[in-house]
Amino acid sequence: MMAALVRCRLWLRRLIRRALTSGLLFYGRWRGKQGLGAVQRDGERLGRLHHALRPVRRRRLRKQIARIMGRTHRDPSVRQALKSAYRVNDRALLEVVALASGALTSDALAESVAVSGLEALTAEREARDGAVLLGMHMGNVFALLIELARRGVPVSVVAYQSRKLPDRFFETMLANTGIQTIQARPRIAALYELNRALKRGRTIFVAIDQIEKEGGVEALFLGKRVPIASGAAGLARKRGVSIFPVLLEAADPRWTFRIGAAIELPEQGTPEADVARLVEVVDAHIRARPELWSWHQRRWDRYPFADANGKSCPCAEERLSAASPRASSR
Repeated sequence: MMAALVRCRLWLRRLIRRALTSGLLFYGRWRGKQGLGAVQRDGERLGRLHHALRPVRRRRLRKQIARIMGRTHRDPSVRQALKSAYRVNDRALLEVVALASGALTSDALAESVAVSGLEALTAEREARDGAVLLGMHMGNVFALLIELARRGVPVSVVAYQSRKLPDRFFETMLANTGIQTIQARPRIAALYELNRALKRGRTIFVAIDQIEKEGGVEALFLGKRVPIASGAAGLARKRGVSIFPVLLEAADPRWTFRIGAAIELPEQGTPEADVARLVEVVDAHIRARPELWSWHQRRWDRYPFADANGKSCPCAEERLSAASPRASSR
């Protein structure tokens, strides 16, 4: 009986999410016709509304962010960081939706981007076959990728197709930008396409903070042991290309990105060591700029914090699973 109730609740939640997604797609199409400024303003309003309407999750996230920052959850800086994260990343989401609807042009979106640090990436592409850009869910990375493509960088992006989105959502959105979309599933096919892209000298963008539902290599990320995909590191090592971090420095007045220095992978070359090194770089940037990461859009918050030895506490994981149908459905 209890299992049936849980399944019913999950089905209802998914139905509501899909209805909300459909509404957001319609809204993005409507606002996109009124220009990028209208989309950005409404995206920030949606972020503030989203923050206000989720008090339970808001309190949970504040406590977790406070633990990472070494402060109390009532600290004004913690409150402001989470509030800003909602505003910034919901704005990015509405920009993506407006672009996908066709109402907002890719050129208009690219104009909202400033990027520095391209010299090392350009030199790498000229010296070797391709490169890997290591990103995270901070702001509108699609706007950055479109700007890179406009500057002549051949870009391929790994896309995770959510069940909430229409089929081929990302392929349709990026169809006229020169950006190749590679579906993350099935994994073997994705690795094959990524390898081909690097052979052709393309630059691959991978979001390392996309926590895996199945498989992956466990790594300590923001104080929690979570499964992270190891494919990007493995391919970079195999092809002998460099990995460059993509770091969002500011969201206003433009999306301001910096391509960081190439990441040196450890000599031992195990998947665990490689992933740990990549996660270390991303972890440090999120801790430095917590107001820009999409805390509320990630699965990270449903994992327990690791103990002093870096291991997850099974009892904490059980409590989280029992409290969250989404966690138990993984």
